[in-house]
Amino acid sequence: MSSDSRFAGSIPQVYDTVLVPMMFLDYADDVASAVAAGTPHDVLEIAAGTGAVTRALHRLLPTVEITATDLNPPMLDRAAEMLPPSDRVRWLLADAQDLPCEDGTFDAVMCQFGVMFFPDRPRAYAEAHRVLRPGGRFVIASWGRIEDNEAALAVEEALATLFPDDPPRFLRRTPFGYTDLDLVRVELEGAGFTSVDARWVEHRSRPTSAQDIAVAHCQGTPIANLLAERGVDPAHATAEMARVLEDRLGPEPFSGRLSASIVVATHA
Repeated sequence: MSSDSRFAGSIPQVYDTVLVPMMFLDYADDVASAVAAGTPHDVLEIAAGTGAVTRALHRLLPTVEITATDLNPPMLDRAAEMLPPSDRVRWLLADAQDLPCEDGTFDAVMCQFGVMFFPDRPRAYAEAHRVLRPGGRFVIASWGRIEDNEAALAVEEALATLFPDDPPRFLRRTPFGYTDLDLVRVELEGAGFTSVDARWVEHRSRPTSAQDIAVAHCQGTPIANLLAERGVDPAHATAEMARVLEDRLGPEPFSGRLSASIVVATHA
């Protein structure tokens, strides 16, 4: 597993307590609503992370059966901790590119901000298609351009200030690196999906201090892995980033533009 995809150590807790509330919750509701519109009984979530969409769909459709999967055990552990015990939610360690599920098992597959991390997206999309029943829907959320996501852009600019000779490019390379909706359609149609509806959705990030934005990204994303590889103390990097961000964003809590695509594809 590459450092871009490894969420371990303290990353899951910081990710869930700081980054998810700051940026993910409105989109979790969007994904859950798109899934619920198909009135599913059995739902598979791939790259579930710490379970933001799992919780949203469980609230919206409390009788739905959810199998939530992820490649990182610590993320699933955190997700299970944050959802009250339910016999309708099953947590499963699984690679989205090689799902341990029978053909035609689910009415819907959902994935929030995970497809950008897949080394072989066409294979993962083919797997999603395989486990869906005919007429089932695949719902994806994926971040838009980093230039259209103001907090992330500010973090990238801060990293360029702190590491002028070789700034970490994780944000632009991975979470904000899958933004061509024509490519998304081609890849999904190539996997057998039809009626691919892709649209841009904008929200605002929750007002958050420069300190918490720095904590979220330096300690709650794989940027922490990149800093460790460079021998950089995460606490020091967080403090320095917070200083740069406050200079750029001001001392008041910052709320910036968020942009992501919501894609609904139908099983042929």
